[in-house]
Amino acid sequence: MNNNIKTGNNLKKVLVIGANGFLGTNLFKFRNSDKGISQNLNLVGADLESSNLPSDVPFQKIDITNYEQLEKKITEISPDIIVLTAAITNVDECEVNRKIAKKVNVLGPLNVVKVCKKLSVKLVFLSTDFVFDGMKKEGFYYNETDIPNPLSYYAKTKYKAELIIFGSGIEYLICRTAVLYGWNKKRLNFITWILDNLKQNKPISVVTNQINSPTFVINLAQTILKLIEMNAKGIYHTAGDCILNRYEMAIKCVEIFEFNKNLITPLDYFKQNAIRPKNVGLDITKLKKLIEPELKMYNLEEGLIYMKEHRIDLQK
Repeated sequence: MNNNIKTGNNLKKVLVIGANGFLGTNLFKFRNSDKGISQNLNLVGADLESSNLPSDVPFQKIDITNYEQLEKKITEISPDIIVLTAAITNVDECEVNRKIAKKVNVLGPLNVVKVCKKLSVKLVFLSTDFVFDGMKKEGFYYNETDIPNPLSYYAKTKYKAELIIFGSGIEYLICRTAVLYGWNKKRLNFITWILDNLKQNKPISVVTNQINSPTFVINLAQTILKLIEMNAKGIYHTAGDCILNRYEMAIKCVEIFEFNKNLITPLDYFKQNAIRPKNVGLDITKLKKLIEPELKMYNLEEGLIYMKEHRIDLQK
């Protein structure tokens, strides 16, 4: 397969590193979209392992922790923009395996930044609500001007990568998001974990002391592509248009999918390897001003309704 595709003058070549992942695969669902998204973008996939994407998608195996290989492959592909979604996102795994977390989440982005600087490539980097400490009172949420103060090792690696990008001098877009959900054949996310248990009539306990902005992955993919087309720069909070605690998210699942509410027990605290910030709801006012009314970030109810109506199609 020829991965060095020539594009027309009106097309921007976008290399998605982490294309096999949850967000990465959803970005490719809008290739050549008839909905006006990504019509001016030529998407190329890359990941550490072989492609999980449709056979007609140009793809390269790339290891972001290997600078020499990374530089060679990116030079061959010659993208205008790199979207870096590749990361270790399991918060507890990062806490336990700090060496590998640092290698992938800090050294990897550093290598990508170096190549972007050398080749004058714009970088779109996916970050997290966990860069904040969650100490704001309920009802007050984080915007792009708030100063991060990461608590967990995972969050520290993501913020370190942000700082590398800030100081690099490259053109960049940082998209901070939170609690990605949607149908995923590879592994459960928080919402599908809830749905999977409720479907089997298994009781679950869900904490009330973690507040986030759950984000529908298909909606996020659309938004990232739209921001790229609009040549957005700087930091944007790209999260769902609602702020809920984890127990409230579970109750929404019950309401939309009509499961048994009595299966869910609220928990004040649940011990985990890594500390979680309590209130990291993201203020998406800046994003909404840019993309609305053409595009709208879903709240959880809207995302769950979409999942319910499209679950067969999405799980194929």
